[in-house]
Amino acid sequence: MLASTLKQVRSININTAINYVAVFYAFSLPISRAGISLGTALLFLLWLIEGNFKDKFRFLIKNKVIIALFAFVTFSALSLLWSSDHVIGLNNLRKYWYFLPILVFATSIKKEYFFRILSAFLFGMLISEIISYGIFFEWWNFKNIPPDNPSPFMHHIDYSMFLAMTSLLLLNRFFFEASVKLRIFYFFYFLTVTANLFLNGGRTGQLAFAITIFIVGFINIKNKLLAFVSMLILVVAIFFVAYNISPVFKTRFDQGANEVNKISSDTKDQFQGSFGMRLAVWKEAMKIVPEHPLLGVGTGDEMHVIEDQIKKNQYDESYIRVLHTMIKFNYHNTYVQFIVQLGIVGLFLYLLIFYRIIQLKIKDTGLSNLRYIFVSVFMLSSMFNQMFSVQFSLAFFAFFIGIFIAVSQVEEEEFFIKY
Repeated sequence: MLASTLKQVRSININTAINYVAVFYAFSLPISRAGISLGTALLFLLWLIEGNFKDKFRFLIKNKVIIALFAFVTFSALSLLWSSDHVIGLNNLRKYWYFLPILVFATSIKKEYFFRILSAFLFGMLISEIISYGIFFEWWNFKNIPPDNPSPFMHHIDYSMFLAMTSLLLLNRFFFEASVKLRIFYFFYFLTVTANLFLNGGRTGQLAFAITIFIVGFINIKNKLLAFVSMLILVVAIFFVAYNISPVFKTRFDQGANEVNKISSDTKDQFQGSFGMRLAVWKEAMKIVPEHPLLGVGTGDEMHVIEDQIKKNQYDESYIRVLHTMIKFNYHNTYVQFIVQLGIVGLFLYLLIFYRIIQLKIKDTGLSNLRYIFVSVFMLSSMFNQMFSVQFSLAFFAFFIGIFIAVSQVEEEEFFIKY
C-alpha cells in the first residue's frame, strides 16, 4: 500500500517536471539551439522515467498522426537499403530525434499547461523580436548580424516561418477572444510581429502569411465574402506599407519581380537569383523521378544523383555554377527532395502526416483553428526549403504537432469521463 502510494506520488512529481520542462522548451524554441537540444533530451528522459508505458503505447498506436509520422520515418530508414551513401543517410535520419517531444506532449502534458506552453513560445518570440528590431534600427550589435537581415537566432527563411505563424496565431486569438483589452493587445502584438516579418529578408514566410491570412479570415468570419474582402484589404495594406517603409522588403520584392522576368525571358541568365536558382535545381531533380518513381534513390543518395545528372549533360558553365551553388545542402523544396529521395511512396507518407493533422478532433475553437494555420504555413514554407533537415523547423514542427495531439487526447478523455 505504502509502496504503491509512493510510486504514485513519484509519478505525479515527474509529470509536473515534464510539464515545466515543456514550458522551458517552448520558450527556447525561437531563441536557442542549445535550449531546443536540452529541452528535447530532458523531456524524453523524464518521459522514460515516468513510466506507464502500457497506457502510453496503447494511445500512441491508436493516434493516426503518430502512425503516419512513424511510417514516414520508418520508410526513410528502410530507404538506406537502396542508398549507396549511408553516412549522409544516417546524418539525415538522426535529425529526426527532434520529433521525440511529440511523444511526450501527446501522452504527458496536462490541460492546465497548454496556455502556459503557448504563452512561453510567444514570450520567446517577443524576446527574439525585440533583438531583431534592435539590430534593424542599429541600437545594438548582436553576433555581427547586419541590419538588412535582422534574424537573430536562425536562418531568415526559418525565422520568417516562425514570424508568419506567430503573427497569424495572434490574429486568430484576436477573433475569438472575449476580453476587449486582450483583443487590443493581441492585435497590437500582431502588428509588431507582422512588421518584423516584412523587415526581414524571408520571402517564404511573407508568402505563407499572405495566403494563410485568408484561411484565418474564412474560419473566423461567417460571411465568407466579407472575410475575403477584409483579408484582401489587410494584405494589400500591409504589403503597400511594407514596400514603402521597409528597404529590405522593397529590395527583395523588386529582386523577386526581376527574377520572374528573367525566368520568362529564356535568356542566358534565366536561372539567376534566389528563385531562378531554385527552379533550376527542381527542373533537374524532376528529371530523376521517372528513373526511380516508386521508392526514390534512397536517403543519402539524393545529392549524388543530381551531381550525376549534371555530369552526364553538357550544360553551360554558368548553369552548372547555379546548380552547384544550390545543392550544397538540399533541394530547397521539401516535396521535390522527398519525391527524389523516397519516391511517390515517401512523398505520400509525408503528405499523409498533414492530412491526419487536419483530421484530428479538436473541439477548442482557437486551437482547432491554429491547427489549420500551422498546416498551411508549414506546407507553404516547405515549397522553398527542406523543412525536415533543419533543427529549428524540425522543433517547430514537433512543438505544434505535439500540442494538437495533446489537446485532442485530453478532450477525448474528458468526453469519456463526462459521458
